[in-house]
Amino acid sequence: MEDSKVLKRLLEQAGKYHPLYGGGLATHLPMVLIALDFLNAPKQKLESTFKQSLDGLELVASLTGVTAVADIEQDLGDSQKFAGYLKYFKTELASYGTHAVLKKSLPVLMPGIAASAFHALIRLAYAIEANNQDEIAMALAFWSAEYQPFSLSGGLTEESLENILTRLAPLAENYKFSPGIIVDRMNEIGELLQCRGCVIQPRSIELSAIRSLALKAFYANDDFTLLHAVTGCHAFSIIMPYLENIEPALKALWQAIVVAYLSTGLAYEDAAITPPEGHSDFTPVLARAIESTDAHVIKLAYTCFCEYTKFKEPLYYAVAQRAVLND
Repeated sequence: MEDSKVLKRLLEQAGKYHPLYGGGLATHLPMVLIALDFLNAPKQKLESTFKQSLDGLELVASLTGVTAVADIEQDLGDSQKFAGYLKYFKTELASYGTHAVLKKSLPVLMPGIAASAFHALIRLAYAIEANNQDEIAMALAFWSAEYQPFSLSGGLTEESLENILTRLAPLAENYKFSPGIIVDRMNEIGELLQCRGCVIQPRSIELSAIRSLALKAFYANDDFTLLHAVTGCHAFSIIMPYLENIEPALKALWQAIVVAYLSTGLAYEDAAITPPEGHSDFTPVLARAIESTDAHVIKLAYTCFCEYTKFKEPLYYAVAQRAVLND
């Protein structure tokens, strides 16, 4: 990071704004600032990105006089109580610290991991990476307010993740969605799967398998919703150390990704994918990402760079390169 003092100051200012704007859209401002900082973007880029991202954002009212939510476990998914959730988490973090609050809160929040089309999860992960307690409070409050669970079958199948999605995709291919944004379409698909009693959970599950499927699906389709599945898997890996019981969390992540995929109405084919030949030099890709004014391009390039660094999967490079070239 070039100058964390600049990031800290801008995050403090960005934290004055509500996570949602324009009828349910998520602001990417704090996340893109953190991604740019980790990519060593010049401080002038962070400053200009901040100024250019404020249009339409709504200030969070003062928390003075706001009653904190007493217990998030008994009170989730009420967008009108965002300020109450925020006050709760600010108090909890000040009293017990980040590690303890995450260990306590994440198991409660995990069934609603799809909150705001994975944006709450991603914002929390970035806040953890930036080690910014105020941002962590905002992200946890955001997740609590937009908590989006799906009451689907708990049945198990011996099928692979790919076979499960192959079986389920036809249900949504010709589905007529009501007007709305990603979270609305996901709710419709969740209700459809619930009514049909569809079994979606494999008997065994690992993050590597979910991550691989999400990456291949996005590479094959270049779909906006599936982009969030890729960045969501990266975010999950960041919060995972705070989860004592991984399996239920992985099942919640998989459930959300299944619903997200079906919400696109795309067909699914478990076809082999051969990555493009050539080197995987991220230097020019990241340089172009830093120059971008598209928050999704910047965040995707950051995700792909982080994941490629860990796993050396060529598709991450291909996806990042495609994003910056199409920008």
